[in-house]
Amino acid sequence: MNKKIPVFAIAALAGAISQTAMAEVPSFNYMQFDYVVSGDTEVSEGGLSESFDLEQGFGLQGGFEIGDYVMVMGRHLSLDYEDDLGFALGDADNAVFNDMTFIGVGAHIPVADMVDLYGAVGFSRPTFIGIAGEGYGLEVGARANFEMVTASLWYNMGQTDTKIGTDSLDIDPELLGLDVAISFAPDAPELVLGYVDATHELEIDNDKLDLDYDHFSIGVRKSF
Repeated sequence: MNKKIPVFAIAALAGAISQTAMAEVPSFNYMQFDYVVSGDTEVSEGGLSESFDLEQGFGLQGGFEIGDYVMVMGRHLSLDYEDDLGFALGDADNAVFNDMTFIGVGAHIPVADMVDLYGAVGFSRPTFIGIAGEGYGLEVGARANFEMVTASLWYNMGQTDTKIGTDSLDIDPELLGLDVAISFAPDAPELVLGYVDATHELEIDNDKLDLDYDHFSIGVRKSF
């Protein structure tokens, strides 16, 4: 994962938890759409690296509670980067390096009046240049709700592989994210500001490739 781990993410969540104002328990029934506004990725192998600027991207995520504690959740990221030199896709302008999908089942546990911890395990599907790995994933996080703001700090990792001919390609994603959702009116959609710092580690035979990336996003969340 990038060395520039977002310290402000932890600080923001800590600030949310420290608020004295009482609020409702965070909801895990929601749908969210994100537009990725800026970011980059660095592809490195054997001491050589190449950086790419984000061309366009979006994210989808959501959750559904089953009973008081059990939930189903998922997230998807689709990110395209400027590739004028044809590093990944020949003459194509946009390169798809690090799309990923996670769908899991887990539980959330209240640890304070307005703070929940959660965890989920399930299916992970990262992609590298159109090649998708499939395996298991894990996500853990904390969500704090106070007054008009809900802050979520989460960590997602996966262990996946796929076949390329007779070779096995391992793709292991690792993401650390922060979402800050702002509610301007009761029952209205929330404005969400997000940040993700992540890496995909790839290994085929004895060759290793690292993709370090981060991005900022703005989105809309509807809780129900």
